Amino acid sequence: MEEAVEQINNETEFLGVPGEGHPWDGHFDEELARLYERSAGVMLLALDRGAPGGGAIVGYLSAFAGWYERQRGTVFIAVVGLRERHRGRGIGTRLFAAVEDWARAQGAWRLELRVSSLNGRGLALYRKCGFANEGTIRAGVMREGRWTDDFWMGKLLGPAAPAMSVPDARPRPSGHHATHTLVLREMRPGDGPAFRDWDMRMCAANPLAIKAPGEVAPPHAIERDIAATGGDPRLWLAAVQQDMYGPEAIIAFGTASIERRFRMNFDAWVGISVLPEWAGQGLGRRMHTRLEAWARAQGARRLSGAVQAPSRAARAFTAAMGYDEEVTMRGASRINGMPVDRVRVGKLLV
Repeated sequence: MEEAVEQINNETEFLGVPGEGHPWDGHFDEELARLYERSAGVMLLALDRGAPGGGAIVGYLSAFAGWYERQRGTVFIAVVGLRERHRGRGIGTRLFAAVEDWARAQGAWRLELRVSSLNGRGLALYRKCGFANEGTIRAGVMREGRWTDDFWMGKLLGPAAPAMSVPDARPRPSGHHATHTLVLREMRPGDGPAFRDWDMRMCAANPLAIKAPGEVAPPHAIERDIAATGGDPRLWLAAVQQDMYGPEAIIAFGTASIERRFRMNFDAWVGISVLPEWAGQGLGRRMHTRLEAWARAQGARRLSGAVQAPSRAARAFTAAMGYDEEVTMRGASRINGMPVDRVRVGKLLV
């Protein structure tokens, strides 16, 4: 299977860089087993029954459900590819029909994907299958010797419902804390319990949080994630205050990471979350300054992030940091039964 997938990737211009390989190379069976055990996604194969051996793989589609319950109904179609000589036969349409059937059976409410603005064949297929353009990721990928845009496309699997539109319910600061006494430092081994405490507080305080308190990872899992970088560059930054909620209490967390595969080498994903009682005092700005400096040092040419659409505070913060709103993902999550749009933002660095 790995050989067939590599052939398809090498013949499909918009999947990745030829010879780059698949992220699952060497452990396909293990990854597929985990995928199906959690019903977290699906890999669909197109087989040529007339080929020698009676079933050569000529195409595949992989799709993944959201990680947390409030976004599990959003299925991201990560990869779709066909051998060159099998294109134009309706195989792509059949793969999309199959993944939609799978998604509906899982109770999903939305399909989404990312496609190059240069991929005319793919755009025609996705529109034919009912996908709509939800925005443009500007200058995100180097193709044909120039920086090019990608489109984000989505398809709702049920009747459109009014998106959740509520004022921020997070409590505003009751007083000013001494932010100058905070220490901004990288996350390190031993931070697992403090990070869990911070995460629980964030989930409980923010009604728009994608993660529910019951989904917060235990300390040992957090420690594992701190230790395992996965090989891609990242910076996990914590704002730490002594003896506020406990020894080395975490007040805010920021992350910047770069995926070095699939032509994503120059796009840094940034996220910042501050405990509500510490909001509005410039801590988020301080963290962003550190994260942006790190991303620039890594050679990033743009920053990306995402916020919940009803959160006026989050959208105001990203605008103040120089981001533009690029994509509105309709009904990307559901909270208390209501669809919530998610806004993807981007900041060009050059």
